[in-house]
Amino acid sequence: MAAGEHKNWRELCNAGLETNDADELLKILQELNKALKREEQVRREFREAMRAHKSSDEIRFEGSTKPFRGVT
Repeated sequence: MAAGEHKNWRELCNAGLETNDADELLKILQELNKALKREEQVRREFREAMRAHKSSDEIRFEGSTKPFRGVT
């Protein structure tokens, strides 16, 4: 695998199922753990960004009597 290239967790699970070498399985499991942590972090950052965006919309349009419908 090239530097900066990451396999997704599904690929790693399949690789773990196919290997018969205990050392290789350990490496795959360690890489799987890293992949799952990366995915968890991406999801966490996305949720935080969505919360921040929602909060800024609520602040921006607070007090308006008409609901925001966007630019027409």
